[in-house]
Amino acid sequence: MSGYWAIVPVKRLDRAKSRLSLLLGAAERRELADAMLRDVFDVLVASERLSGIVVVTNDAQAMQLAKGIGAAVVPDRLEAGTNEAVRQGLEWLLGRECDGAIVVPGDVPFLSPAEVDAVAEALDAHALVLVPALRDGGTNMLGIRPSNLMETAFGPDSFSRHLALAQAAGIAPWVLHLEGAGHDIDVSSDLFCSAEGGAATRTRAFVRRLAQDNPVPATAWLKEELQP
Repeated sequence: MSGYWAIVPVKRLDRAKSRLSLLLGAAERRELADAMLRDVFDVLVASERLSGIVVVTNDAQAMQLAKGIGAAVVPDRLEAGTNEAVRQGLEWLLGRECDGAIVVPGDVPFLSPAEVDAVAEALDAHALVLVPALRDGGTNMLGIRPSNLMETAFGPDSFSRHLALAQAAGIAPWVLHLEGAGHDIDVSSDLFCSAEGGAATRTRAFVRRLAQDNPVPATAWLKEELQP
């Protein structure tokens, strides 16, 4: 087994998915964030290449879920965004038995264990592995070896910024285009998915219920998408 750990930065679930506020109420956004995180945790547990999982968060529910899968929990002391949370996770790994880290956001529920393992396999041969988002120029997974190789730059246009940071540091990144990992959920169009089958069972169940319980124009496109 490789010495790679997954780092999962998780903001408070009641603050998650603010860009979906025109479609979803606060309780629905929290429910969606919870469903996606559980789906991501299921995938990480099923991966054959991870030595461990560390979750960086100050959310009580996320901490409980993390402990339930045997993950280490690092309190997000500053709550200053994804990069600071990742930095704390990487810092926690220093000095431990860890060859490198794979950063996995909690909102990529269509990720598969095989895709996590593919990033680990690529990381065996490359110091930096980037998985771009399918839609918005983001970075949906990042593998780094060793864990203190460089700072991360998650946020708007993070894929191009990660490429620039790597070039400045003389690092040749390996780019993996992965269908499941590339599909995150940030805006309403990201909710297009089949309600039946495949990965992300909790997320799909949420989308199915959203379409059934909200027969209003704002969710009409969801009802059409989920027709059998």
